[in-house]
Amino acid sequence: MSSRRLKKIDKTFKKIMGNVEIESNSSNENENYIETENDTVYLDEDAELQKFKHDSDYIFERIHNIFLYVQNILKIIFGVSGIYLLWICLHYFASHLYVKFCVPKTLMGFLLSPFMTATPHCQGLRWVVYNAANMINNMWIVCGTWVCSTLLKINTVVPNDISS
Repeated sequence: MSSRRLKKIDKTFKKIMGNVEIESNSSNENENYIETENDTVYLDEDAELQKFKHDSDYIFERIHNIFLYVQNILKIIFGVSGIYLLWICLHYFASHLYVKFCVPKTLMGFLLSPFMTATPHCQGLRWVVYNAANMINNMWIVCGTWVCSTLLKINTVVPNDISS
């Protein structure tokens, strides 16, 4: 193809893709033309346009499939790590609430701390801190065990011909 022909196709493609407004004054239904600043580009019924046209259904289907795949992976990750994140949040907030309500950083807090430890809200916060810390430790053990078993997988396949 000539350079002039490629420029015309490129201008037509840009106009079709929406970069420039398309002006059509065609009186013949079988012939489309697009006016540019310098040239008028004539297109056959689909001859040259089909070279640049993609199957949009295929592209949208691929994008939709990728989206569904990522969505399923995120559901699995959230399902596994959601409980872990819940225990981390509970531990964090309960520890800060315990310090604020049960053992304030004042002289009065120091003097009242033996009495405050027996109150129900302080016992509850202490229970959450203790059990959340244990759950976080147990989850680290589970994650470490999974990583070790994945990385140190022992090959259990026995060769067919042992006697040779």
